[in-house]
Amino acid sequence: MQFLSKTVLKKFIKDEISSVGFDEGYIEHATKKHLFMSIKIFDVTPSQATILKQTALSCDCDCAVNRGVIDCSVSFSDCILSGTYSQLKKTAEKLKNQPFSLSKLSDSILEKIENELKPQNNPKIMGILNLTQNSFSDGGEFVEIDKAMNHAIDMIEQGAKVIDIGAQSTKPYSDLVSIVYEIEKVTPIVTALKTAYPHIEISVDTMTLGCAKAAIDAGADIINDVSFLSNPEFVNICAKADKKLVIMHSRGDSYTMDNLTYYENNIVDDIYTEIYKKAKYATENGLKKENIIIDPGFGFAKNIEQNLYLLARIEEFKSMGYPVLAGVSRKRFLQDVINTKEPKDADFVTALATYKMMEDGIDYIRVHNVELSMQALKLYERFNVASLCN
Repeated sequence: MQFLSKTVLKKFIKDEISSVGFDEGYIEHATKKHLFMSIKIFDVTPSQATILKQTALSCDCDCAVNRGVIDCSVSFSDCILSGTYSQLKKTAEKLKNQPFSLSKLSDSILEKIENELKPQNNPKIMGILNLTQNSFSDGGEFVEIDKAMNHAIDMIEQGAKVIDIGAQSTKPYSDLVSIVYEIEKVTPIVTALKTAYPHIEISVDTMTLGCAKAAIDAGADIINDVSFLSNPEFVNICAKADKKLVIMHSRGDSYTMDNLTYYENNIVDDIYTEIYKKAKYATENGLKKENIIIDPGFGFAKNIEQNLYLLARIEEFKSMGYPVLAGVSRKRFLQDVINTKEPKDADFVTALATYKMMEDGIDYIRVHNVELSMQALKLYERFNVASLCN
C-alpha cells in the first residue's frame, strides 16, 4: 500500500486538525501539541545549562548547548530549547523548582509561548512625510506646508493609519538642521493633521529632544527616536505625556554609521540584545510596556547583506513582546536587489517586502508609496479571510 502525505504550514495547523474531524471542544489544547517552537537563551552557566538540558529532556523537549558545558571548559553557553508549546510549558513549570535562578527563566519561556499565541492584528501602514530638502527619496517635494498637507491627506485617503513626519534627513552624510527649523516645519503639520484626522496616529521622526517636546505639545501620538535613545530623556517625556516611543536601533551618526557595520556575533542576536537593553531601561524608568515600539533599524549601520538577513529573520523580534515597526521602503539594499540607483524604482520590491513582513506579523510598516503597500495589505487580508472560511 502506498500512502499519500503532505506537510502542513504552522499557521494552518488548527484548520487541518479540525478538518480531520477532531473534537472541536478540545481543539485549542490539541493545537498546542502540534505547534513547535525554538527559543534561544543567552549566556547560561554550565550548571544552568546542564539542569536546563536535563529538564528539557524529561519533558520530551531538546536543548542544544555548547559542547564545553559537559566539562565546564566554557564559562557561558547559549542554548537552543525546542519542543511543542505543551512540552515547553511543562519544561517551564519544572524549572520553577530548580536552583541557579532558573525559576526566572521559567517566566521568560512562558512569556515567549504567550507571545506566540497572541492573535495577530493586521499591520498598520505608516506613511512617510518628509519635510526635508535632502531626503534620500523625495527631498524637497513636500517642504511647503500646503504640499505637505496634500500629500499627508492623500496617504490617509489611500489607507495609512499612521503618518510619520520628519524634518531631519537621516541619509548618509546629511548635516543636522537647526532645532528651530525642525520645530517650525513639524509642529504646524502635526496640529493640522491631528485636528482634521483625530483618529489617525501622528508620529514624529526626530533625534532632538526639543522637537520631540514640541511635537507632543502639538498633539503627536508617537515619538520615533532614530537616535536609539542617545538621549535617555526621550523616555521621560514620553512617560510623562503617556505617549508611544519608537526605539530604533542605530549606531553613530550619518557620517559614521556606514563604518559601524561590524557585529560581534549573529547580527540578529546583537541587535536584539541591544534593543532589549534599551527597552528594559525605558520600562524601568516609567514608560509603559504598551507604549514601547521597537524597530531593528534597516539601513542604519547595516550593509546590504546584513539588511537582507535582518529582513529574513525580522519575525524573531516579535518574541520580545513589543509591537515591531520596520522601515525598508526604497532603502539602498532593495535598490541593489533590482540594480537601480533611483529610490522610487524600488517601490514595487518594497511592496513585496511589505507583504513578507505582514506575514511575519510586523505591527507598523513604514512606507513612501502607501497605495502599493495597501494593495499588498488587501491581498494579505483576503488570504486570511479565505483561511478562516475554509
